[in-house]
Amino acid sequence: MQVTDGEKKKPDTVVFYKSKYGVDVVDKMSRLYTVRAASRRWPVHSFYNLLDLAGVNACVVYNALNTDCQLSRHQFLLKLGEELVENYLAIKLSNARADAQNFQTLVKKRSACVVR
Repeated sequence: MQVTDGEKKKPDTVVFYKSKYGVDVVDKMSRLYTVRAASRRWPVHSFYNLLDLAGVNACVVYNALNTDCQLSRHQFLLKLGEELVENYLAIKLSNARADAQNFQTLVKKRSACVVR
């Protein structure tokens, strides 16, 4: 381990880290709007961390490519969630309509009660 020359004699790793403020910025951004939930399993925590970092990266890339339409991270995450759920909701709605039609045909097939 190397130590810097000077009054405080700091290790080189500490001096090198101070120039890497981007890590702190990304951590701050990912904690502002996070998907994390309580869990005792470390793979779940790793997955949540990956989702948070993917959200930050996707927002940065989106804003870099769309200079005419800049979105805040909050707006971007809401738009992303809506677009991800859109196909699922369309399938669910079509299944609900089919189930309702099946129910209507089932009700029509029933005969009147013969016991009076």
